[in-house]
This record gives sequence, structure tokens and C-alpha cells, in this order.
Amino acid sequence: MRNAFGTIAAVPPSSRHLPLLGIAFKLASLAVFAVMTVLIKYLGRDIPAGQTIFVRGVISVVVLALIAWSTGSLHLLKTTNWRSHALRSLCGTVSMFCLFTAISMIPLADLTAISFTTPLFLTVLAMVFLGERIHRFRWTALGVGFLGVLITIGPHLSFAHGSSAGVLVALAAAIFSAFAMVFLRSMSGGEHAITITFYFSLTFMACTALTALQGWPTPTPTQWLLIALAGLFGVIGQLLLTYSYRYAEASTIAPLDYSNMILAIITGYAFFDEIPSLSVWIGAPLILGSGLLILWREYSLKKQLSTPSPQS
Repeated sequence: MRNAFGTIAAVPPSSRHLPLLGIAFKLASLAVFAVMTVLIKYLGRDIPAGQTIFVRGVISVVVLALIAWSTGSLHLLKTTNWRSHALRSLCGTVSMFCLFTAISMIPLADLTAISFTTPLFLTVLAMVFLGERIHRFRWTALGVGFLGVLITIGPHLSFAHGSSAGVLVALAAAIFSAFAMVFLRSMSGGEHAITITFYFSLTFMACTALTALQGWPTPTPTQWLLIALAGLFGVIGQLLLTYSYRYAEASTIAPLDYSNMILAIITGYAFFDEIPSLSVWIGAPLILGSGLLILWREYSLKKQLSTPSPQS
């Protein structure tokens, strides 16, 4: 499943059905990611996105390796599914880089609204690459969602407007996140959450290390602390998100993603004096509504398939 930052949380098989615990983990992950976003936006004024992502990758790889070692699960770091891991990880890396870049370019509310287009792009990509059928209900939801996107980003799409590049970068993050989900869906399903997250972290750490060739500034002690905290919060948020899907069904957890809009408005105003424009207030509900319609439709179809037919 997608989180609010372009990365994909591997969904392990449910070990126990404890929906309240799953909801608690999910809400905790959203709060942690919100703090991480504030730190990244603050750092984005002086520190390149690649440098921040690299540090997050180092912290993520170390933490995941320690978890695997402490639980006697080092065998989970082995895989033979290199092609799927590479495709998924590279798309996720591009998505994360675009997202971190866009964070420092446009208001958080705008960024969050655009990030919610990922399920819309995923629906279309699943039809093209996975052969999934899209019925009229989903086409209607997609149409409503993309109308919301046009309303939201419309004021930015002007060459005279400084935030137009930020909007395009944010859209790129959503599209590559959707591609990462497609590759994740096409995987065998036998990979553990730690395995998938470890190789994703290793990939974006290696890729962002190349940005050092352009020159990285030397952070101040305070900036080093904020970079480290952003990386640590990213790992903690990813783990909390993964465990939320362990204890509750996706149909219960996924709609909570849309509370990110509230967090984005609050944090944007509190830390950066950002007030959402009228286009966001109009377009974002359309995007959120279309996403919720798609989730509700998937849940309804799943429920129909799981309901045994009456004996004649």
C-alpha cells in the first residue's frame, strides 16, 4: 500500500485481526510522517533532497539489518527475485526523490492533494500492464478525481508562476509511485516486508549517493540533527505503517490516508504560514472523494466474492 510519501509499504499476511491496534499503528505512522515532512521542508531551503534521502537510506538499511539480526531473520535479506525488486525499487526511488524535491517547492496542502492522485494513476496502469478491467463505476471515479486534479493544480500551471515546476515534480512523484505499486502487485507475494523494504532502502541510498558528485554542502550541527531525525522518523513511520496492515484489513486502514490532508493544512499553517488556496479547497475533496469511491468499490466487490452463495 502507498503511504503519503511515495514509498510503498509491504503488506504482510495478517497474523491477528485487531483492527483497533491496526488503526492506532496507522494514525501513529501518519503523525510520524507529518513530522518528517516538516523537517524535510525546513531542510530543503539549504540541503539538497539527495543528501537527505541518502542519510535516510543509511539509517533505514542499518535499522532493518539490526531488526533482522536481532530476530534471527537474516535469511530474509536474501532474495532471488532481483528483477522485480529492481523495478519496484527504482520507481520508488524516483518517486521519493521527486516528492522530497516538491516538498520544498509548493505548499504542503497542495502537495498532499496531488499525492492522492496515485490511486488514480494506479488504476489506469493496472489496466494497461496487469490486464485489470475498469468498469463504468471506476471510470466515473477517475473522471471526478482528475477533475479535482485540474482544479487543484490549475492556478500553478503558468510559466509565470514559480510553483508550476513544483506541481509537475509532485505529479511525477505520484506517477512513479503508481508504477512502483504495479511492480509490487506483479511480484510473487512471497517476499517478506523486511526484504522488500531493505532492498528499496538500499536502492535509494545507492542512487542518491550519486548526487554527491554535484557537491553536497556541509550541514551545521543543527542540520545534521534534523537530517538524522528525518531519516529516523522515515524508518519508524514505514515500520508502523507495515504493522498497521498486519493487524487490520486494507479496507479499514487505507481510508485513513486521507486524514493526511488535515495534517498537511495544520502543519503547513503552523510551521510555514501556508494557507490553502480556494482551488485546493474545491479540488482536494473531489480527489479524496474519487479515491474513497474506488476503495469502497474494491471493498464491496471483495465482500461479494467472499460471501458464499446460498444453497439451492
